Amino acid sequence: MLEFFSPQNLNALWTRLTSGHAFMATGIVLLMLLLLRTVILRIAYRNIEDKFVRLRYKRTLSYIIVVIALFLLLPIWLPSIRNIATFLGIFGAGFLIVTRDLWVCVGGWAYIMIRRPYVIGDRIQIGNISGDVIDIRLMETSIMEVSGTEGGLTTGRIIYFPNAKVFSEIIATTRLNAGHTYQELHVQIDPASDWEAAAALLEKITRTEYATSLAAREQLASEDEETDLLSGYREPRVLAELKGALVILHLQFMAPAGQAANLTDRIWRQFLIGVRQNPTIRFAPEKPEKPA
Repeated sequence: MLEFFSPQNLNALWTRLTSGHAFMATGIVLLMLLLLRTVILRIAYRNIEDKFVRLRYKRTLSYIIVVIALFLLLPIWLPSIRNIATFLGIFGAGFLIVTRDLWVCVGGWAYIMIRRPYVIGDRIQIGNISGDVIDIRLMETSIMEVSGTEGGLTTGRIIYFPNAKVFSEIIATTRLNAGHTYQELHVQIDPASDWEAAAALLEKITRTEYATSLAAREQLASEDEETDLLSGYREPRVLAELKGALVILHLQFMAPAGQAANLTDRIWRQFLIGVRQNPTIRFAPEKPEKPA
């Protein structure tokens, strides 16, 4: 360590810092790397339309350029790589212990980039918070908070959490092969009415609304038979239950990720219209009448 701070090494370092050759070499290296980054981004942007993918691509490329710049500039500005390696070897362990949390966050970022438990645009739940991922930085992830995991509306708050949480918290996400979420509606029908027609109406409306959903068509178009894990669960079904003096219809269906509230709203609206047009279907009273 003391050898690194010797007068000879410090003098050599000062000479290099004040040397025009070192500044010229640094300028050439930085200019070439910036030019390379610009060319790569232009080529990538011509083939990438998704703004979230563009942002992730740009962020990753910037990190790579920084690493390459450090690798190329260290020999220019340091008088002896051996001496700095000795210095870092002595103090490296203590430095890592002091900055442990920071490095765990960097490791979490690397895990997110490689394993991709979530990407920008996903709706996730981590711990007791839920939201849509809007940015993934080296140290933290930011999400737009929503009032519920599925179908919730944004609260207007942006939440930042360290990337280290991917190693200690359970993460739930709706994306890729599981791009649909399970939903269930419950309808109380008067048993004296045509509950079978009500069940058939619910199933028909759900199938029609799902087929006309733009989000569903886009997700189905991006999946193939080998990675589509929910192909056998997308058909809606209605289960009937007799509870006291009521017939309860349980509609079970899959909704595209992030579209549960919209799809549920359309199903309810169409069902109410259908019930109004079919007098044989009657809702059960809130409290069934007691027999005389």
